[in-house]
Amino acid sequence: MAASKPTFDPASLVTLAAHGLHVPDANLYLDARCAPGLTFVSHAHGDHCSDSERILCTPETAVLHGHRRGPREVLRVGYGEWVRVHDAEAMLLPAGHVLGSAMIVVRSARGTMAYTGDYKLKPNPFSPPVVIPRCDTLVMECTFGEPRYVFPPEHELRDELLAFVERALAEGAVPVVLAYALGKAQEALWHLAGAGYEVVCHGSIANLNRLHEELGHPFPGPGGWVRYRRGEIGRRVLLTTPGSRRTPMVQGLTPRRVAYLTGWAYHPGARNIYRDCDLVLPWSDHADFEELVRTATESGARHIHTVHGPAHFAAHLRTLGLHAEHLADHPQMEKESDEVVAPARDQFDLGLG
Repeated sequence: MAASKPTFDPASLVTLAAHGLHVPDANLYLDARCAPGLTFVSHAHGDHCSDSERILCTPETAVLHGHRRGPREVLRVGYGEWVRVHDAEAMLLPAGHVLGSAMIVVRSARGTMAYTGDYKLKPNPFSPPVVIPRCDTLVMECTFGEPRYVFPPEHELRDELLAFVERALAEGAVPVVLAYALGKAQEALWHLAGAGYEVVCHGSIANLNRLHEELGHPFPGPGGWVRYRRGEIGRRVLLTTPGSRRTPMVQGLTPRRVAYLTGWAYHPGARNIYRDCDLVLPWSDHADFEELVRTATESGARHIHTVHGPAHFAAHLRTLGLHAEHLADHPQMEKESDEVVAPARDQFDLGLG
């Protein structure tokens, strides 16, 4: 008699253990702040970095993570490469979030699970195109899991940013662009330098720019960038972190025009939260509402867990006939950016040292 197929049990593929999200068949933790054994680190933002002794990540994330947290044992895995992990196989896929960011797919005899980490489907100059993983169980971030958060196409955001810079310079003002240090700052610099602008970068941004270049991701000309030195901005763009917006670095510039790049531009309280900015551009490195729904439906997952966002997004997925539930508490506590939780008040960027 032929052996029967194992019964699919979504709870067996990923669990919420003491140290965070755990994949039992791989004995692997997902973005755990600190856990025994092996931890998958999806990218190098502070809310996903790990103090675990052994981590699994892309080669780029290994370098960026080492810059933040120091050396440790790293299992480096390239995109599309299957590796054996305990009783399972794992593969990393591009996540489109920041340089080196990855989703993970783990397959075993009991089924296939995928974890997105933070991601977006729209283009990112530092990431290969994103492919939605096919799986039985999907764990997905849903930061912008509300219908109001549908972001414009990349080219429209780029054009609006460049128009803002051109207007500011024409008015004799210093264009100040606020973006957190890893990811969005490099995306903005890519477009600014490519359009021919000279850019002065906050020190934490400059450090990460150098790492991007060392990892084989230079910024296009004909423009260029330099590290910030007080009194040396001139007729250039200042690219700095949101946390510096009320410091002398920014406040001492007169006249100035300030643009803030954040997906929370569509938040109901945005007018008050960012009232000292001349432009709040809905530029995000997270998936918007439509991308989140597309990910859930195209994954083919029979069970979906949502994290890092509103619980009612899972309820919306259930109205589409999907089996979805929200995990209210992801193990990460510290916040890297203003896009981890909705801003009840002004959020400050932690920078990357």
